[in-house]
Amino acid sequence: MKQIEIQVHLAEGQQPKAIKIAEDATIEQLLKEIQAAGAAIGEPGEEIILWVENKEVACRRHHKLHECGIKDGHRIQCHPRDLVIIVNTREKKWGKWDISYDEVVILAFGSISSDPNVVYTVTFSKGPEPKRDGSLVKGRSVKVKCGMILNVTQTNKS
Repeated sequence: MKQIEIQVHLAEGQQPKAIKIAEDATIEQLLKEIQAAGAAIGEPGEEIILWVENKEVACRRHHKLHECGIKDGHRIQCHPRDLVIIVNTREKKWGKWDISYDEVVILAFGSISSDPNVVYTVTFSKGPEPKRDGSLVKGRSVKVKCGMILNVTQTNKS
C-alpha cells in the first residue's frame, strides 16, 4: 500500500509536522494520526473542516483522503467545529469559519439597535492570514480562527 506524506499544522505558531499515512486512508484515520502527533482537536462531529493547501474543505469521517483533495506533499490544518473567539473580552463559541458585521454586533450586544443615530464600530485582531487585523464594516464579513479578538463599540451620532 502506497504511503503519502502530509504536512500537518498542529498548533498556531508551530512548524508543521510530517505525517505518513496510507494513500487510501480515511479522514477518521488521519484525525487519529493528527491527535497522536499532539494536536488538540477535540472530538469533531461527523463533518470536519480541513484547510487543504489554504482552501476550506468539508469532509466526513468515512471519506478517503483523495475524496477531500488530500495528496502527497499537501499542507493541512484541521480545526474544531466550534471555534472560540473573543468578543468584547468574553469568550464566545462560534460554529462557522467567517463572521459578519451584524453577527459580531449581536454577539456583543444581543441585538442591533434600530435607532438611526446608533453606530457600531467593529475591529478585530489575531485573525487568520492574510488579514490578521482590521475593521469590519456593515454588510461585510471576515474569516475567523480560534482566539481571534473582536471588539465592538456603540456610539450615538451627534
